Amino acid sequence: MRASALFFIFIYLLSPVAARAGAWLYPEGHGQLILTTAFADARGAFDSSGRLAQTPSYRKFEDRFYLEHGVTDWLTFVAEGSAMSFHGGGESARLTQLEALIAQAKGGLPLILPAEKGIKFQGLGLGAAGARLQLYADADYVVSVETSLRAASSAARCFLDMRGPTQFDARLLMGRSVSLFGFTGFLDAQIGYRTRGQNGDEIRLDLTAGLRPIDRLMVMAQSFSALAPRGGLSTFMAAQKFQLSAVYEATPAISLQIGAVTALNGVNAPAEHGLIGGVWWRY
Repeated sequence: MRASALFFIFIYLLSPVAARAGAWLYPEGHGQLILTTAFADARGAFDSSGRLAQTPSYRKFEDRFYLEHGVTDWLTFVAEGSAMSFHGGGESARLTQLEALIAQAKGGLPLILPAEKGIKFQGLGLGAAGARLQLYADADYVVSVETSLRAASSAARCFLDMRGPTQFDARLLMGRSVSLFGFTGFLDAQIGYRTRGQNGDEIRLDLTAGLRPIDRLMVMAQSFSALAPRGGLSTFMAAQKFQLSAVYEATPAISLQIGAVTALNGVNAPAEHGLIGGVWWRY
């Protein structure tokens, strides 16, 4: 059934995203490691008209690492990986049961109701590696490009934004340092193109605004958008998530992050909510 098939596609958009250094690069030999744990769930989704509709529920825990390391002052190596635990609710199991009964009826077989089992997955998720190259920088502005190769096992791909075993992500990043009411901060914008998503190739737009109300605290507002115009089970898919988090500098090398993420709107996309916590280590 279409609803059950879209249920799997919906899953890939739920993962909260750890804040990154954005367009800026790290000096040679320096970098940061971000470890995050996130929880998200959804009990509905935005349909093909952008209206909120009831869909099979799910919940997910995910542990993720993100690494940036300055190879030179103009080139930074980036890598990320994750492990996840996913559980789909009873509604998804009942959709699977109904599909099995329909298939049995069409084949002229006796109707035997399969056991109701929720959809579950536990294991390694995404693995990715790439590099960021600086194109321009001055006291206030920086422009860079980043490319990465992403990979996942066949068991994990239906819970991620991946149709095949690998995909390629390329993006243009632009950052600016700002001062507002005497507080320092930054703006970061990224526009990217990602191949072989669950609904075909995607256009990505990530926006981040950060501000320091006090010296050791950074407050960040982030928007993550994805647009897949064609190529999957639906003719069009779009999603936008908003994440608000605070990062507290406990020591010069260690920071602690806590935040929340929610879906703002979308088309054929989940309406999920989640929490995220993380530890940042700079070296």
